[in-house]
Amino acid sequence: MHGAMVIAGLDLAANPRRCSGYASMDLNERTIFNVKCLYNDEDILNEILKDKVKLLAVDAPISPEPVFRDVDRKAIRGGYRVLPPTLGAMRMLAARAWRLYEMLSIKGIEVIETHPRSALKSSGEKSVEALLIKMDIKLNVDNSVLLIKDLRDAIVSLVVAYCYQSKARLMEIKGEDGVIYLIGELL
Repeated sequence: MHGAMVIAGLDLAANPRRCSGYASMDLNERTIFNVKCLYNDEDILNEILKDKVKLLAVDAPISPEPVFRDVDRKAIRGGYRVLPPTLGAMRMLAARAWRLYEMLSIKGIEVIETHPRSALKSSGEKSVEALLIKMDIKLNVDNSVLLIKDLRDAIVSLVVAYCYQSKARLMEIKGEDGVIYLIGELL
């Protein structure tokens, strides 16, 4: 992949003992080439660096403090079921997301926030498979990855990164304290 632009999606788990779904794609080829479960922060960081990722969409609140944000309120008002970073496990998730955000930013990797369930809903598609077909993105790994929710969510996060990078079909929920990126309705 010489000179390839690689983007990725991460469905971050609050607990490092649970699967954090990860998916990466060669932007030029529009081909997803790596989908897997990662666990601790070091594994996540190493995989992102190994793949030479330039842009990462993360399913987690990216906030220095676990507070109920304006952007969360706007998402909920818009009919999207995001969980505020103030709830139990969400506090752990927000702290972990912020640590990763800082580590990746230092390495020059752009990190954006998404919410896969809301992104799939906003796209108007019923499944990850239908979303990939509509977006003309190829899955160059075993289709069995689609059976695992964490990996499906990582793939949807990746599609959000694709929309962000290509500046097409992107939907934004903007608050005073952040932006949650989703997929605009696919016709």
